[in-house]
Amino acid sequence: MRRVSIFVFITAIFAIAFLAAGTAFYFYSINDRFRHNQMVVQRNILFAQNILLRVERGDTAEQIMETTRKYGMRWILDPEQGKSLLMGAKLLGRQPTPSGFIDMLKKGNRIFVLINARGKLILFEDMQFKPYDPMIVWIYFALTAFVMLLIFWAIWFKLRPLKYLQRCIRKFGEGELNIHCRIDGTDEIAQVSQAIDEAIGRIRTLIQSRNLFIRNIMHELKTPLTKGLLTVQMLPEGKQKDRLERIFMRLDATVSEFGTIEQLSSGQFPLNIRPITMEDLVDQAIDLAMIDRERGSYDIEPVRIEGDFKLLSIALKNLIDNAIKYSPDKRFHIVADDKAIVVESRGDKLPHPLNYYIQPYTQGEEAISGLGLGLYIVEMIAKVHGFRFKYDYREGKNRFIIEF
Repeated sequence: MRRVSIFVFITAIFAIAFLAAGTAFYFYSINDRFRHNQMVVQRNILFAQNILLRVERGDTAEQIMETTRKYGMRWILDPEQGKSLLMGAKLLGRQPTPSGFIDMLKKGNRIFVLINARGKLILFEDMQFKPYDPMIVWIYFALTAFVMLLIFWAIWFKLRPLKYLQRCIRKFGEGELNIHCRIDGTDEIAQVSQAIDEAIGRIRTLIQSRNLFIRNIMHELKTPLTKGLLTVQMLPEGKQKDRLERIFMRLDATVSEFGTIEQLSSGQFPLNIRPITMEDLVDQAIDLAMIDRERGSYDIEPVRIEGDFKLLSIALKNLIDNAIKYSPDKRFHIVADDKAIVVESRGDKLPHPLNYYIQPYTQGEEAISGLGLGLYIVEMIAKVHGFRFKYDYREGKNRFIIEF
């Protein structure tokens, strides 16, 4: 499901509400105009019926004139003036009567009532007629729109700190520890920000304590290893010296690797991206693994990739270590080109999906003692480079693949 920002959602809701209000006021204006015209028609028809009644009763001209004034009408007595006024007038409607008909006519902004009483034409002008003015409706609409915009601005203003809080949390997630997310205020958003700020402070303290602890551990491990290596170098030449020297060098490399992975997992390892040849990468990984090159077979194309040489060497070294540890013949095969690097070894298919093995300290049933971080380290290094780490089983071989 596509993520929709709360600000976009609120804006869309108010836009729809604004459009709905405008449409409602538009149709109300049309209906109000119709009601206005109906009232004019009804008043003029009532007036015309009253005049017809007086004419049929034989009332005097003064009595008819009094009724005319009462209804706010003007009796046009001059026939020539009447013809001139009605020239080009638009017929709005005609109502038949027993003695003739009643016509309503409009010319410009003037309304006329023409009465035919048994062949006698009587013309009146509605002096109280006022054209329909929609201004009042649109004033109400403008006020409604202003109130809606005011409410929208108030909601937007109250929710605006959420954007700051989102940016703050994203920066913290990217590894920026010296950040503060506190927002002053007493509302719920401010309270949430203060709680998050306190949580970040506690996490920051824990991370700093962990880093200090790990640095102390590494220092304490490095010191005896260095002394042990110096002591071994003082021994007379022989197989025993070479074996001890390799053991101490491997322990020293493991401690250094542990420090690198700790920095990487905390987001504090600076990547040194540069062009790397496949031959150099494989050679460095074999040196780190401290194994004989003859244990493996190689199908390496002379290509270059972009990456951190130190980290990719560690990742490849871990794949080589796993290949040797878990294959029955203790051998491996490396295939490398500009699309991927593959480490193959004979053995049974992994009983679990790759995701199971890329968790920290996960080992198989026949795991050999060690850090237990091998595939987790590979996955982490591939991820920081934007590469993909995959597993495949083909023709009795486990194939671990880093796709570029």
